[in-house]
Amino acid sequence: MNTIMIYMGSLKKLVLKLTNKKSIDQINKNIAILTVDSLLKNQKYAGEKNLLKHGYKVFSQQDEDGIIDEIFNRIGTKSKKFIEIGVETGIECNTTNLLYQKWSGLWLESDKDYEVKIKENFSSFLETQLKVHSEKINPTNVNQIFSKYYEKDSEIDLLSIDIGVHTYHVLEAINVVNPRVIITEYNAKYGPVLEWKLNYDQNEEWDFTDHYGASLYAFEKMLRNKNYQLVGCNITGANAFFIRKNEIGLKFEENSSSKYHFIDGRYWLKNAFSKDYKVKIK
Repeated sequence: MNTIMIYMGSLKKLVLKLTNKKSIDQINKNIAILTVDSLLKNQKYAGEKNLLKHGYKVFSQQDEDGIIDEIFNRIGTKSKKFIEIGVETGIECNTTNLLYQKWSGLWLESDKDYEVKIKENFSSFLETQLKVHSEKINPTNVNQIFSKYYEKDSEIDLLSIDIGVHTYHVLEAINVVNPRVIITEYNAKYGPVLEWKLNYDQNEEWDFTDHYGASLYAFEKMLRNKNYQLVGCNITGANAFFIRKNEIGLKFEENSSSKYHFIDGRYWLKNAFSKDYKVKIK
């Protein structure tokens, strides 16, 4: 009996050790990494012009940093200026990596608590490269806000936007700046061919459901009218990348349709890009 009790006690400790949160997180990360590796072996992504295999994370939420770097490796930089709308604390967004590459730009973040964190974490950049504007952005004020920082038709290299329910309508309204590259969050729920967008309501807030933004095809159609072409999505099906048509040349895949580039929402694959250490900005 004593031997059995000792064995059961040891087994219990082993189970607890294997099932603690840190171990489960590591298992989930390993599964996500294996899944990403498997997806990237798809023949569709094997072509030299495909962007997906270039993805990696430095400060982005997932693999966006690598895709951004590869886009500008192909088309070059001109102004090295960016605007990002919806950055939270700035520690995980699409343009922090560019700050370290000597770019400059504007962050727009409506949450005042996040603004405080930005100013704490990025004080050295605020002195030289970065401006921060804290205000809730909507289609009626976005151009007025941009006009405080940029002249009409100013060319910038990159515009990134991720503000949940209002992303589509704000992006559609922008006419002050002329980005060469646009990154936008899309709603993968609606697949590759449906033209769906949330009806605009200035007072609506994201309720943490799948009711937000617009489908990939809705963004493709709207941005096509603004003279942009879809060149890819990221591996988790969260962000789409558009380039102004005069910048495309022969550097990207010929097929620019949402049906071709759509990637379903696999948001749990974010685990594949999670860091094992706490981020510190210096």
